[in-house]
Amino acid sequence: MPHYDVIVIGCGAVGSAAMLHLAKAGRRVLGIDRFQPPHRFGSTHGETRITRAAIGEGVDYTPLARRWAPLWRELERETGTHLFQQCGCLFIPSQHGGAVHGVSSGQFFANIEAAARLHGVDGETLSAERLRADYPAFATAPGDRAFLDREGGYLLVEDCVRTELVVAARHGAELVTGRRVTAFRRAAGVLSVTLEDGTTTSATTLIVTTGPWITEMIAPLRRRVHITRQVLYWFEILSNPQRFGPDAPVFIWDVTGRAGAASDIYGFPWLGSPGNGVKLANEVMTGETDPDHVGREVTADEIAATYETYVRPFVPDLGPKCLRSEVCLYTNASGGRFIIDRDPGAPEVIYASACSGHGFKHSPAVGEALAAMALGQAPLVDLSGFTLDRLAAAP
Repeated sequence: MPHYDVIVIGCGAVGSAAMLHLAKAGRRVLGIDRFQPPHRFGSTHGETRITRAAIGEGVDYTPLARRWAPLWRELERETGTHLFQQCGCLFIPSQHGGAVHGVSSGQFFANIEAAARLHGVDGETLSAERLRADYPAFATAPGDRAFLDREGGYLLVEDCVRTELVVAARHGAELVTGRRVTAFRRAAGVLSVTLEDGTTTSATTLIVTTGPWITEMIAPLRRRVHITRQVLYWFEILSNPQRFGPDAPVFIWDVTGRAGAASDIYGFPWLGSPGNGVKLANEVMTGETDPDHVGREVTADEIAATYETYVRPFVPDLGPKCLRSEVCLYTNASGGRFIIDRDPGAPEVIYASACSGHGFKHSPAVGEALAAMALGQAPLVDLSGFTLDRLAAAP
């Protein structure tokens, strides 16, 4: 195979975005993926992902948050494809502790309010009375409050990845699918990449964005990340379908400490028609799985337990029948952080992972930044807070 300026290994959310920006910059770029993206084996599938402009995870993410929306809108204009639905995002913190993406629920809420105030995000804090009046779909308790981020919404994930790869190809990017990279080595300023069939190719720079398979390529991450299994459910609507209609916001609700719940739940408006149900999930941040051997079957007992613990007490308009389910994976780092850095043994190798369960919305901005790093340019957003050293130094 020929020599490339950049090879991108892993062409999901971040990898496809990096390919797009590299190709638009006129570089010779090759993407390699062990599956056929978009696919259902990693972290970029299941129809939708939440977007938020007021970021609760911390101030490091705000520059990414302000960059992703223009990039998604630019891609929509360029292709005539609908990718981003701005219906708002409602966040309800727990009154009983809990955490969201490694940040305590109360601090997450405070970070959202601060981000909205400092960066002019269109949103407002809702009192318990206003929350109950405006959003009767949720069985909130006295004292609950919320923040409505009107700039948030959801992205159609498979369409996003597919569109980025199509546009990258229009600008000359090449893509090899169904083949796994087994090794890379550096010699004489060139990175040689070997595929499982023995084929080799080379590049000046390598970008590794393989999600839950990241530790196969990047040894320093082997004790820094862990993979968790996440199940997405589409539950039937028993009553009041208008409460979940296209104008309803996406939501994140930390229900820790109520009705036996131990995490947050999140959900979306119905897509297409009420008969398709409401997508809802609770985040599982404990335990660990292997991306090649994860259980992809969702059992009846698992559905029933999720409904009784995380759905029926909080969203009573939804029924116990699960119309559809999907299993995806989170690649998690300590504190729910991202890790974006260069391999210390080979600085021409750039990697991005983990996304810790909240990366998709930021992926065009991260991909753009990775492309700039590969080209020897300064990224438009500051990524210094996401290096491996910063993760190691965190309390």
